Amino acid sequence: MKFTKIFFLFILFLGMSLKAQKQSTDSLEFAHFDCGITQTKQRLDKRFFASTPSLQLRVNNDEFTYTTIQFGKRKNKIYLYLKILADNICIKKDKNVDVYFKSGEVITLKNEYPLNCEAFFAKQMKKKELQKLKDNEISLIKIYTYKKNYEMYLSEVQNQDIHHYIDCLSAYKIKKTDEVKLKNKDKRSKNNDHQPSTGNYQPIEQ
Repeated sequence: MKFTKIFFLFILFLGMSLKAQKQSTDSLEFAHFDCGITQTKQRLDKRFFASTPSLQLRVNNDEFTYTTIQFGKRKNKIYLYLKILADNICIKKDKNVDVYFKSGEVITLKNEYPLNCEAFFAKQMKKKELQKLKDNEISLIKIYTYKKNYEMYLSEVQNQDIHHYIDCLSAYKIKKTDEVKLKNKDKRSKNNDHQPSTGNYQPIEQ
């Protein structure tokens, strides 16, 4: 079941990564102050999913290659996604991603997505891992693959964006759009209670 959830979220993330790949600049110049959270109409196990914008990180030890980093939320769980924007790069399940902080600390995150050659890494983040990302500045992210290790140095602006997006997504309440539609229809019905009913409204089961 957990694999199914991560696979579904991977499909959503992949579409966003392809869009990000077309952008001409990376996320180095200025920080983002709006949350920019996107909630899709698709649902997994009858629950909606939301995500932050992706950031592009330049790979320092591979010319003209970028990696995207993005956070997603389902129910009250937050996920981290990384994708190297290059072809035929394989990452196996449980392979490490090391996050180096300017303080000298290092945390290791394990891939929860099965073996893939789309250079995709996904992990459901623990609260202490998110807190570590939010409270510290990242100096380097290193992704281990079959081909080579990919290293991305982060700027102060990119760190600000990561802190900001974690705060945004943590505070974001997933919108139950079907319930909103139901409330709006009920409100319209009350305003027009003098009119004859045209049928019975059946709410969508959550």
